Amino acid sequence: MKKTLIALALTTLPVAAMAEVALYGQIKAGYEVNSTKHTDYSRGPYLNGISDYGSRIGLKGSEDLGNGLKAIWQVESRIHLGNSNGKGDSWANRDSFIGLQHEKFGTVVAGRLSNAINENMDDVDAWQYGDDSDALGLNKFTRTDARYVGIGYKSPEWAGFKFTVLYSPRDNVNNGNREGEYSAGWGAGDKYSLGLNYKNSGFYVKYGFDYLKNSAEREYEIWENGNYVDDYYEQKDGQVHRLEAGYDANNWFVGLGYQFTKNTSSHFRWINKNPVGGVGDHSVVVDNQGQEAALTVGYHFGNIFPKISYAHGFDVKIDGSKVHNTKYDQVVLGADYSLSKRTTANVQAGWLREGLGEDDDGYNYGKLKTTAFGVGLKHVF
Repeated sequence: MKKTLIALALTTLPVAAMAEVALYGQIKAGYEVNSTKHTDYSRGPYLNGISDYGSRIGLKGSEDLGNGLKAIWQVESRIHLGNSNGKGDSWANRDSFIGLQHEKFGTVVAGRLSNAINENMDDVDAWQYGDDSDALGLNKFTRTDARYVGIGYKSPEWAGFKFTVLYSPRDNVNNGNREGEYSAGWGAGDKYSLGLNYKNSGFYVKYGFDYLKNSAEREYEIWENGNYVDDYYEQKDGQVHRLEAGYDANNWFVGLGYQFTKNTSSHFRWINKNPVGGVGDHSVVVDNQGQEAALTVGYHFGNIFPKISYAHGFDVKIDGSKVHNTKYDQVVLGADYSLSKRTTANVQAGWLREGLGEDDDGYNYGKLKTTAFGVGLKHVF
């Protein structure tokens, strides 16, 4: 009954009031199958099912305020087709904001905003895949994509150059918790994001940077007269640097990416959820550094776009020391087929090999090798 009343109310609105509102989105999903093998054991069972590829729906609008100034707004929400992996959907969980836009001076918005890395730096990841499908796309490489509640500025374009800045205050990050660092938790500090972009004649260069207060911790040992006494822990700030460059014109696509992370989410999976004693019951990210590189090449043959990606993660550092057997290698091969301007089919296969590290005595925990295949459909409206 409530839905019917809302629909009737919308139909009674003046036409002029609805003129600046646009409905948009993407619906995309597919069938995926994958299997993982540990180097010391037999291959595990094949897992298969329908996976959502990041479907979303949104409303956006603007009002002309005169003299080149507009009021703008957007509400965008994620849709999980079939509620995959038990994930529920909520309102405005993607980029949702209100702000002012001027044709000469740029745009200022406040709300839930993508960092510069998430907003326009995933060209090298030219694949469609589910949230947990590390082998079928560059999910490991793009894990630093994020959204923060804050205020952001986007510059207009000057001769191919533009930049973005974003600030997320501490109270937005930790939901207003001011009871101390342990209660607020690691990663509860201010967040800053910067993006620099240049594009000309099909060539592009993009740089994204995040600075994350209190995103990790480092453990120190206390020794007296040659005897171990205790441990203490110090919060560390995190950084993400991503650089992408390439060419997208004349049927060719070539994208190259490099990423450096420090004291934040790592491509080595065991860093991200490491329980540490002595500082409460929370899990924290330990002091770490990592480097990765990725390359994607594709060529448009009419409606067919075959492509291939290779990604490599180097051995990480934990508490300043390199940990062997923490690198990864990945290959994704496939093609898109354009059924129309708005509808595209995809097919792809992926191979991922990642090290599981070693202990302090040099014992090697082996590697995980994942093989995956996916086929899907995407429609943009």
